[in-house]
Amino acid sequence: MRAKVTWVVVADGQKATVYRHDGPGKGLQAVDGIGGTRAGPRTHDIMTDKPGRDRGFAGASGSAAMTPRNDPHEVEEQRFIEHVAEQVNKAAAGKQFEHLILAAPPKALGHLRHALSDATSKLVVAALDKDLTKSPIPDLAKHLEAHLAV
Repeated sequence: MRAKVTWVVVADGQKATVYRHDGPGKGLQAVDGIGGTRAGPRTHDIMTDKPGRDRGFAGASGSAAMTPRNDPHEVEEQRFIEHVAEQVNKAAAGKQFEHLILAAPPKALGHLRHALSDATSKLVVAALDKDLTKSPIPDLAKHLEAHLAV
């Protein structure tokens, strides 16, 4: 009987690596071409130099600075996570794996889960709300050993 292939997506808002696990004793191997690192733009490259001004309502004196409605860095991180999810969705549609494990900080994990297609979401066997992007492969395997036995 052939072992089920499990993919492990380890991500945060700036870096993502996808690993492949082919069964017990096989270890984790990085999947080429999926994931990567987001080269985030600097704040002054994605925002104006100072906030806009609000003149207020009729009869009000002076003006006040308007605060931005969202953090541009968070928007960029969400776009990066969506790009990673798109790649994983394509691989799932191509039946490149049978099980999927997600590991990301809580906010990135939420964006990742939201961006996965329904078909891909059904393949998720575990989701860890931890930032494991800087973990070496042996430590990563220890974090995931209970889930990789699937």
